[in-house]
Amino acid sequence: MGTVLRVPVVLRRPLSAGAAFVALAMLAVLLAPAAQAASVKVTFKPSATSFRWAESLWFTGSVKKGSKVGARMTVELRRQASGSSTWSTVARTTTSSSGGYSIPYTPSAHTARYFVRVAATSSTAVKRSAVATVRYTVGDRTLEARAKQLGSRLGTAKAKTVRLSASARKAVGDTSVTSVRYRNYTNGMLVEVVRGGKMRTWFVPAKIRDRLVSTGGVRKTFGVPREDAVCTLIDSGCTQQFSKVAAYQSSASKLARYQAGTTRRAQYLAVARSQVGYAEPSWRHSKYNTWVGANNAWCGVFQSWVAAASGNPDLVPKRTTFDGLVSAVKKNLVTYKPSSTKHKPRAGTLVFFAFKKAHPTTASHVGVVLSVSGGKVRVIEGNSSKGAVFTDDRGVYIHTRNVSSVLFYAEPDW
Repeated sequence: MGTVLRVPVVLRRPLSAGAAFVALAMLAVLLAPAAQAASVKVTFKPSATSFRWAESLWFTGSVKKGSKVGARMTVELRRQASGSSTWSTVARTTTSSSGGYSIPYTPSAHTARYFVRVAATSSTAVKRSAVATVRYTVGDRTLEARAKQLGSRLGTAKAKTVRLSASARKAVGDTSVTSVRYRNYTNGMLVEVVRGGKMRTWFVPAKIRDRLVSTGGVRKTFGVPREDAVCTLIDSGCTQQFSKVAAYQSSASKLARYQAGTTRRAQYLAVARSQVGYAEPSWRHSKYNTWVGANNAWCGVFQSWVAAASGNPDLVPKRTTFDGLVSAVKKNLVTYKPSSTKHKPRAGTLVFFAFKKAHPTTASHVGVVLSVSGGKVRVIEGNSSKGAVFTDDRGVYIHTRNVSSVLFYAEPDW
């Protein structure tokens, strides 16, 4: 039996023709069946069904909305660790104009199940893909085996495989390395490294490969990779650790940047250096504010962005306001005064300044230290101006400030 809609009507006088038409139209709207949501179809495929420690994966697919491509739709990558009943969102992206998506992810050393979920819109319901299991495995990985695993993602081989001589290996910056082979492809380089008796093959993406080659190859500035590049959805960026430097590439720059060092500190600084010269297009509308979802002063947001873009979001708290960042930093990081005898700032240390004379004990700006010498601190700053004096034209620039303006330093957990 159908639903009966009872509409009580009390008329004290006859309706005019116009009023009667409006009433009938409203009744027709009430009785009309609800519009059906457009059907959504989503495909989903991991780049491999198994992986070794520090190897990256790519989850790709496409979305269709009815008979059309699902352009600009939000897609979430969901993960469930083996033995767990809980699913968590590990990455989120937006489909392209053609409905496709590609999500880079470097998993922890555990077997896990994955699927993607397409978020609901005003005309579509939530849709999820089939579930895929990706297994964690151990063992050696030759260059040839890794090439087979990556397949078309490598592109075309550009040259033959090269093996470093024993004398050349001495220059890679790691005495535990006993063998190195590498081969160039259109989209990057594969480097097979035997280190500490274990053979692994790492993928070096194109821009980092190009910078490595231009600086002398694995025997010179960079050394050999120690892991796959860790890629994020922020500026389509990738950070990769080598035996001598950390390197960073992104869609925002033609050149990869690098920083000497073998820790997360070097990775952070490589990303920070890559942003120098960025200019805010309009007041408070930087790409860093867009990332955090706010339109506030963004010197602190910049530092949080750098941490996240380097693949190390835990290094600097993510907050929408500067005051919120200062509170979180004091709570979670090691902080100390310039007069401290226990701690000394070095490249990568966060430095908080008190520039406002009316509030000499309140932090008003933050940068990341490049060097400290002779009462001066050289820093990379977001939301600063080209010159030493702040103007309405803001961006990311390197400045040399007086240590006397420093309120405190803060050390992330490198």
